Amino acid sequence: MNVSPSAASHESAFAAAAGFSPRRRTAALIAVACAFVMDLLDTTIVNVAIPSIGHSLSASTAALEWVIAGYSVAFAVLLILGGRMGDSHGYRRMFLLGVALFTFTSLLCGLAPSVGVLEAGRLLQGGSAALMVPQVMALVQVMYPPELRYRVYAVFGFLGGISAALGPIVGGLLIDADWFGLGWRLAFLINLPVGVASLTAGILLLPKGRGIHPVALDLKGALLSVALLFAILLPLIEGPARGWPLWAGATLAAALPLTWLTWRYLGWRERRHGHALVPPGLLKRRRVALGLLCGLCLQPVVPGYLLVMTFVLQGGQGLSASQMAYACAPIALGAMVGISLLGPVLHRRLGTFALLPGAAAQLASVLLIGWAIGQPALPLWALVLGQLAMGVGLGLVGPPLSNATLADVPLAEAGAASGLLSAVQQLAGALGVALAGLLFFHGGPAVDLGHGYDYVGAYRQVLPLFAGLLLGGAVVCVNLARRPA
Repeated sequence: MNVSPSAASHESAFAAAAGFSPRRRTAALIAVACAFVMDLLDTTIVNVAIPSIGHSLSASTAALEWVIAGYSVAFAVLLILGGRMGDSHGYRRMFLLGVALFTFTSLLCGLAPSVGVLEAGRLLQGGSAALMVPQVMALVQVMYPPELRYRVYAVFGFLGGISAALGPIVGGLLIDADWFGLGWRLAFLINLPVGVASLTAGILLLPKGRGIHPVALDLKGALLSVALLFAILLPLIEGPARGWPLWAGATLAAALPLTWLTWRYLGWRERRHGHALVPPGLLKRRRVALGLLCGLCLQPVVPGYLLVMTFVLQGGQGLSASQMAYACAPIALGAMVGISLLGPVLHRRLGTFALLPGAAAQLASVLLIGWAIGQPALPLWALVLGQLAMGVGLGLVGPPLSNATLADVPLAEAGAASGLLSAVQQLAGALGVALAGLLFFHGGPAVDLGHGYDYVGAYRQVLPLFAGLLLGGAVVCVNLARRPA
């Protein structure tokens, strides 16, 4: 059915936002920024709570990995679908639904009576974030003209890096504060007031209406993507803990034909309907493919590092949750320096080659920490310097990689490309947790983490993974930098 221009204008969120005053636009931006920060804090805030959760709920190491990775998996799989739903059903409506579900699932996680309920809650929380987060950038595009968006994107880039780095700090302080005897549950319950405030402000301030060119949902593509990711991650996380049963090997082997089937289906969908959940044509763009590959190499490092360092410092070195928070403070400081000070300077001088100092800083960090934790007394200077270098690397890698990946994507494909990039970033984080956990918990003889576990040896089993990813990412980065946009 054809829609008249007047009807399209009435339904368009762009038309609804056109009459916004600067004050209302700023207030609406704060509302969506709160939800954006809430999501990013939640991706890392749980890391410092993992030992407490394991002790409180008698959780296995595989279950603890799912508590972290389950969120990223659900987020990665449903992120692009969530963006399409905003186009089709309205950005404001999907944002409010996502915030409401995120707040409810945070309550579910905070009150979880067992680790199984917590795992399910984290999966649902990641899915609700996938509905909420794509609408944030879409609403920025709706409310701000092109000449003002750069400043807003810069603010969100800063908030993104700092929020992810501050997650462990906030989590550690909340756990040791132990308000009302809630302990680790506060890491989830802290989302409730933020979610309610963001939901209320969103109802009052955000523009109604859909996108200009709504696209039908590709549910089959989403289901194939879910099956593919779980075929990869489920065996990696559950297989070692269960002694690599036959089903784990069969599931991992099924990932290859599932990849082929998904690729064939997406190509058919794009030819038949003119669009697909992930347009295969995007991956045929050399810079996009190299940028995504570079991300798959570089971006698993920080989530994997945070997982193993949580156990090394709290289990091996005896740090409390609040002391762990202070130990993570240099990461946040380094991220601030990398994003706001060093990053812009290096990017102006080196372009995409600015990724190389970031990878080098992270490689120096994991090697220095590997030496430091093996000393009879952990040198404080080495811990601070290593954590600072990890943060600087995080700040130097993130923004330039996104810019390089999307540099030559046409505006017509910008939404799909940015959604794909965000999904790959989340997938990289889940893979980092799965692979680091595989080597850290199961790389040697199985030993109870609470009784004489060799944390130093376990950390050094993960070092080749970190070094290989960073070196591989550097090689891909050189090829990406040599290809002009």
